[in-house]
Amino acid sequence: MSIAGRTRPDACPGALQVHQAADGPLARVRIPGGLLSAHQLRVLAACAEELGSGVIELTSRANLQVRGLSDPGAFAERIAAAGLLPSPTHERVRNIVASPLVDRSLIVELDRALCGRPELAGLPGRFLFALGETGLPADVTLVDDRLLLAGRESDLPVTTGAMLEAAGAFLRLRTAEWRISELGPERVADALGARLGNPWKGVPPSTEPGPQQALIPLGRLSPAQLLALAEAAAEVRLTPWRTVVMARVPDGFVTDPDSPWAGVTACTGSPGCAKSLADVQADAARWTGARPVHFAGCDRLCGLPPGPVTVMLATPGGYEERQK
Repeated sequence: MSIAGRTRPDACPGALQVHQAADGPLARVRIPGGLLSAHQLRVLAACAEELGSGVIELTSRANLQVRGLSDPGAFAERIAAAGLLPSPTHERVRNIVASPLVDRSLIVELDRALCGRPELAGLPGRFLFALGETGLPADVTLVDDRLLLAGRESDLPVTTGAMLEAAGAFLRLRTAEWRISELGPERVADALGARLGNPWKGVPPSTEPGPQQALIPLGRLSPAQLLALAEAAAEVRLTPWRTVVMARVPDGFVTDPDSPWAGVTACTGSPGCAKSLADVQADAARWTGARPVHFAGCDRLCGLPPGPVTVMLATPGGYEERQK
């Protein structure tokens, strides 16, 4: 649908505004910068086991989704008590991705400042902040000594405060747009009295799991796996590449960069998603072809990873191969 033709607000799910999936209510918990404490991991594991279907998904923005909830209200209460829902009004706009190399204090600073600005609760659920090199098309990015607007260099101050000012300018200017790229970064820059330069060409982040990273096959975690992570570290970092970074990876997790799982991603697919035309998770698990590859159950292409990738798109007649 074109921007001009949008007639509904952004319906991105959250922990309070759940999505009614084919397998039951789905809650998306924002994890700014991917930071999770051992206590929070244990709470999420218990919620998925006791209130959900036991399926936990790690998204391409390093958030977590808990599927098949029997009591979304009880789920929200439990994660709020664990500090995973610090601002009910801002819970769908705490979209902050970060490189594992970014200092955690910067992530916490941006998240607290975002939640402290009442007007920014009106941001669309797809608006994205990024800290460091992530490879994602963020709306506002702080990287090295630059502040980027939709990937364009600017002469704005390289501070978290300037990131939020840019978000505020977008809110004042937008009509039906969900992203700065749709509105135009020039308009946001003009509103802030800033100038834009060329598109940023940084160093692409490495997506290969290293000695202290665990690859999560097809982005799916079990409650038992969350508990194992909680036992191994006081804090972990989830990444947009569906890996977990920690001081010591426990046994049973994929750490081999040449693993058959590396470079293979998929959306939820059937039977969890009513729009999907195939069980893409099962088909992706059997894939032996070229990588990176993403299996998509429909043309919405949910969970599509950043960068060049072969898309195996499910259609009524089988899979159609496309290049992103």
